[in-house]
Amino acid sequence: MNVAFRDTASHRILDDWLTPAITVVLAFVVNRPGHADEAPTIDSVVLQDDALTESSGLAWSNRSKHHVWTHNDSGGRAELFAFDIRTGKRTGHCDMPSVRAVDWEAMAAMIDDDGVSKLIVADCGDNRRAREHIVLHVIDETPVQQDVRLAENQIRSVRVRFPAGPMDCEAVAVDAQSKKLWLIGKGFLPRAVVVSVPLASVLSGKETVVAKSGGTLAIPMVTGMDIDRDSGDWWLCSYFNLFHIRSDATRGDDLRSWPVTVLPTVKLKQIEAVAVAPDGRVWVSSEGVPCRMAVAADAAPSTQPQH
Repeated sequence: MNVAFRDTASHRILDDWLTPAITVVLAFVVNRPGHADEAPTIDSVVLQDDALTESSGLAWSNRSKHHVWTHNDSGGRAELFAFDIRTGKRTGHCDMPSVRAVDWEAMAAMIDDDGVSKLIVADCGDNRRAREHIVLHVIDETPVQQDVRLAENQIRSVRVRFPAGPMDCEAVAVDAQSKKLWLIGKGFLPRAVVVSVPLASVLSGKETVVAKSGGTLAIPMVTGMDIDRDSGDWWLCSYFNLFHIRSDATRGDDLRSWPVTVLPTVKLKQIEAVAVAPDGRVWVSSEGVPCRMAVAADAAPSTQPQH
């Protein structure tokens, strides 16, 4: 059932879609078929590095289908961690000493028109809504099995101003189809402000870009976002729920009319980020030591409820 999100605490919503959604999630987690030439499916993993205290952003590597990149929240070093999800072991590290990490909240991965894998790190947190601009840092993806220290000239930093003034933001995703970088605001009310920036402006290293308003979604407390590069579907997360927006050419430009499917997510300490894996499974990550990742849904069309 597609619903416009209102109040997850009400008994009506619990009765209408929460129980069926739990059934759907349990069904694919338990019964998802494997492949004869692959190891058994892993549905959760502990990220084994005490230096990672909060997996605030998450992006799947384009160099290896078994590796993810993540980073800490505010107050930490400007560094990225690469983990092998089959073991949970940290295999790579990217240090960015020339960058000041004010409040890193999100990251995204993409492949540019030249076939080069890129990582975009969003220094976009603004709890007090006082920042005149946020900063996007763009780098070539470093090897997932090496520790690398980047020079200043290996990092492109772009300042982004929001059209309606400062806002707290923890969700960023690359849309390969529209060639945009989408950013979603975080707030207590079910009114998430959506803006976008052309990928060309981000990759060019243009000094300052003003984001374009994209409307609002009736979703509160958005903490993470990813866009399935194959289907174009949007996946958002909050501390307690997962939100799925199907890619549909007929849905129009008015975000308020987009049907949102609400799913319960897995029980982790505090869901901070979401990423779609190459095999179509949707993973979320959390804060705390050790940080954990777990499968929360499956992006494959055959496993999603049809409406």
